[in-house]
Amino acid sequence: MALLVQKFGGTSVADVTRIQAVARRVALSREEGHELVVVVSAMGHTTDQLTGLARAISGDPPQREMDMLLATGEQVSIALLSIALHAEGVPAVSMTGPQAGIVTESAHGRARILEIRTERLRRLIDDGHVVVVAGFQGTSVGPGGTPEITTLGRGGSDTSAVALAAALGADACEIYTDVPGVLTTDPRKVADAQLMEQVSCDEMLELASLGAAVLHPRAVEIARNYGVPLVVRSSWSDAPGTLLTSGEPRPIGMGGLELGKPVDGAELESQQAVVALSHVPDRPGVAAQLFEALGAAGLNVDLIVQATHVGSGPGTYTNDIAFTLPETDLALAQLVCREVLAGLGAEVGDGGAQLSGEAGMAKISISGAGIMGRPGVAARLFDTLARYGINLRLIATSEVKVSCLVAGELGARAL
Repeated sequence: MALLVQKFGGTSVADVTRIQAVARRVALSREEGHELVVVVSAMGHTTDQLTGLARAISGDPPQREMDMLLATGEQVSIALLSIALHAEGVPAVSMTGPQAGIVTESAHGRARILEIRTERLRRLIDDGHVVVVAGFQGTSVGPGGTPEITTLGRGGSDTSAVALAAALGADACEIYTDVPGVLTTDPRKVADAQLMEQVSCDEMLELASLGAAVLHPRAVEIARNYGVPLVVRSSWSDAPGTLLTSGEPRPIGMGGLELGKPVDGAELESQQAVVALSHVPDRPGVAAQLFEALGAAGLNVDLIVQATHVGSGPGTYTNDIAFTLPETDLALAQLVCREVLAGLGAEVGDGGAQLSGEAGMAKISISGAGIMGRPGVAARLFDTLARYGINLRLIATSEVKVSCLVAGELGARAL
């Protein structure tokens, strides 16, 4: 027997027929011996329709009232799914986010989860009930200690489901959607997009931050931080979908479920070099030629930064390209770059392209789940280094890492 949190999105509960299909799937999981918490979104385009009604009345509706309005969408879904489960002979109880004990910040429209008080959920689960929880919503303490309904923002139902799985110590969180799992790209735009059977949460954070809509970065961040086994599956088939790996389960700290430390590591890589090319012709294929030539020479580059400059004539541009690699490869890299520039007709010299290289550099990096989704993290890194007189030569960021190139003799101090 396993404790599972299953989440069904708006398309999965878009009408009565689909709600009944979800109920049958949940009933089958229960027959297999699983204990279940089911999180659902609002039906179909309900959230968009409610937002449209509000905008028809006011161009700038109060955010508190928007939370009151939008939270009703999920309340319809949980009640209907619970009714459908009872029709399947499954004892079920529907609960809003506040009833389920989801406590959030007081920021309306974009609240982060502080804690989930699971006592009531556990009693119902122990009594044999399937608990159907409204995603996307929670409660905060307003002025005078009165409870206030809050919503979690875009992707809030994913966030609710994974947070509940973390708080309950569930064996897995299953996200049911209208695609078979995490695909290599958008199947609506690329017909032969491939299913990824397994992907790490760090990799998924990168994909989600770059537009992969199958999961919201906040949900992936929670799974990564607390070791929640996460599965993305199709609502319309029994295929296993994609497993997101995240390491061993970890307890929730005192800082808040979604407010834990965004940075959990720092690392230093010394003996680095930087190569900089400026006034490189701006046309398709230049970067490809450059890095294909470097790859053919057995050179492995790391950080890459490109900037575009307006040229002397109308509609003319040039590029600056800089990259790092081990300092032992600097001389060969410069030779390859000169050959590529010559082949482009951009000879190095006065009035043409410029090429420079410098060894004795170091790369300092901070890493953690979702650091780019937390305001001020990068600024704090840059401010800390600046206060110690450490100048930054290059900066590269991703959803899980910020890297800076500094002078080699300052690397240890930077770390």
